[in-house]
Amino acid sequence: MIVKALDALGLPASRAARGALAYAVLGLVPALLGLPALALLTLGGALCVTRAGPPLLSLVLTGVRGLTRVERTLVRVLLGEDVPEPPAPRPLRAVYDGAMWRGAAFAVIGVPLGALLFVVQVAARLYALVVLSYPLWFRAVRQDGHQGLSLTGEIPLDTWPRALALALAGFVLLVAAGWTGRQLAALVRLLARTLLAPPPLADRVQDLEESRDLAVRDSAATLRRIERDLHDGAQARLIALAMSLTRARAVLGPEPARTDTAKARDLVDQSLGNARTALSELRDLVRGIHPPVLDSGLAPALASLSTDMESPDMSVYLYTTGLPAAPRPPEAVETIAYFCAAELLTNAARHAGASEVAVIAKVREGTLVLEVADNGRGGAAVGSADARSRRSGPSSSGLQGLSERVRTVDGTLTVDSPPGGPTRATVRLPLPPQEETKGRAVD
Repeated sequence: MIVKALDALGLPASRAARGALAYAVLGLVPALLGLPALALLTLGGALCVTRAGPPLLSLVLTGVRGLTRVERTLVRVLLGEDVPEPPAPRPLRAVYDGAMWRGAAFAVIGVPLGALLFVVQVAARLYALVVLSYPLWFRAVRQDGHQGLSLTGEIPLDTWPRALALALAGFVLLVAAGWTGRQLAALVRLLARTLLAPPPLADRVQDLEESRDLAVRDSAATLRRIERDLHDGAQARLIALAMSLTRARAVLGPEPARTDTAKARDLVDQSLGNARTALSELRDLVRGIHPPVLDSGLAPALASLSTDMESPDMSVYLYTTGLPAAPRPPEAVETIAYFCAAELLTNAARHAGASEVAVIAKVREGTLVLEVADNGRGGAAVGSADARSRRSGPSSSGLQGLSERVRTVDGTLTVDSPPGGPTRATVRLPLPPQEETKGRAVD
């Protein structure tokens, strides 16, 4: 309450008010640097009638980008407005980038705005404080043969009533300077959000482009994995099966001997083993594409997965909320949720050394939320492909892949895993509107 009262009186007591005052002082430097930037932009615009214009403007805009980066840092640290930086344009193509021109507009507007901020926040406030303190020192000043100062050189301010009246005017000026400074700081935050941040549509387009690239890479990797598994696994087994049956037929001639019959039986048994192995590999391959257990719904699939992952060394507890009552999520969302649960359970068993794992799946506010928490050693992190590791233990592969997979449906993966544990991984997958999924009822 006291802090708010002091702020209202024009005395910066809160952190926000002190930050705005510091911005008025420090922001004067990039504001003044906006003057040569404006001159160079004008020169580049004048030269646009020649071929030298666009490259020169691109170089100037690139320099202005560094200036706006300083402004963005000041706004974040001092005004509490975190403004993301738009992606950098290609070299010498800044003149065709809208974000660069918006940054240049902020730098140009910052010239008068920065000067006004400094005058209001610093100069006017100091002047108001001096005037407010006039009753304390007016008797120590002599001017035109009388004590105190003179108003317009004719009205001496040498009495207490006049000194107090001047102090009241200083108080009003201090309050007005504080209010105006707050409004100007709010204006700076608004301009920073409008001009320095990338537009929401550009963010969405960039995110969709990245999601598309991730989906294409994931599809290509899946196709390569299927081709490799078929070539090295089932295909090799079927070729061995065909060769064994061919040899068995050659052994079993028109009148096979007893030894030939025994040899043929061994070849048939070997062929039968190869056939069973090939069938098993094909089933595993099918499960890797789309687990058949998902045909019954996500909740039964997670229950089957939890049962399969349980062992004497690790207990798995499954909690589902809203899945049976809610309409079936899209197949892509169910498949991603299932594979995320499988990967996270595998990491908990293989890398974390967990003895207890809880799997929580729920539908909340149009989002499918999957949480996997374990009591393992922790240290899991979602990083780049060559930096995926648990800080205390073997490498935890797959987290970056999961993050990229969930992004294909606008989902997110967050991992809270301090060293020493516990670990909690949360997958959020947005669901389409209910009317789009009500046709897929839970079996």
